[in-house]
Amino acid sequence: MAKAIEQLLVLQTCDQEIRRFRKEQDDIPLRRQQIESRLSAHQEGLAQAERKVLETQTFIKRLEGEIEEGRKHILKLRDQQLQIKSNDGYKALEKEIAVTQSRIRKQEDDVLDAMEGVEAAEAERATRRDALTKEQARVAEELKALEERAGGLGGELERKEAERTALAAEIDAVWLSRYERIMAKRRDAAIALVEGETCGGCHLKLTRAQIVDARKADTLTLCNQCGRMLYLAL
Repeated sequence: MAKAIEQLLVLQTCDQEIRRFRKEQDDIPLRRQQIESRLSAHQEGLAQAERKVLETQTFIKRLEGEIEEGRKHILKLRDQQLQIKSNDGYKALEKEIAVTQSRIRKQEDDVLDAMEGVEAAEAERATRRDALTKEQARVAEELKALEERAGGLGGELERKEAERTALAAEIDAVWLSRYERIMAKRRDAAIALVEGETCGGCHLKLTRAQIVDARKADTLTLCNQCGRMLYLAL
C-alpha cells in the first residue's frame, strides 16, 4: 500500500468525523423542535381534557337550570288549575304538566349521566396533568443535554479541523488534490478497498489491470465506475 494511501485513509477518517460533527450540529434545531413538539402534544392533550370537563359541567348547569324552570312552570300550571273552571281546560293543563314532568325526568337522567361523564373527564384530566408534569421534566433534561452537546460540538469540530490541517500538510499535493476532488463529489468516502475483484465503494467488478495497478505503491488507481481511489489491504 502506498504511503500516500495510508495517509489519505487517516485523513478520510478525520473528514468523516468532521462531517458527522457538522451534520449533528445542523440537526440540533430539528432535534430541539422534535423534543419540544412532544411537550406540545401533552399540553394539547391536557387542554382537550380540561375543555371536556368544562363542557360537561356547562351542560349539567344548563340542564339544572332547565329543570328548575320546568318545576316552576309546573307550579304555575298547578295554580292555574285551581282557578280554571272548565274540565277541558283542566285536562289541557294536566297534560302539559305531564309533558313537563316527563321532560324533567329525562333531563334528570341526562344530568346523572353527565355527572358520570364529569368524573371520567376529571380522571382523564388528572392523568393528562400527571403525564405533562413528567414530560416537562424529561423535556427539560433532554433540552439541557442537547444544549450541552451543542456547546461541546463547537470545540470538538475545531480540534478535528486543526487535526485535519496537520494531516493534510504531510500528504503529497497531487494525491491530496485528487482525494479532495473525489471526496467533494462522493461525500462518504474517496478511497475504497479492493474486495476480491470488486470496488468496495460501488461494489462493481474491476478490471484485472485495475487490481494490478492498485498493488503498486506509486500508482494512483481509480475505479472506472465510481471514480474512487483504490487500494489493497496488506
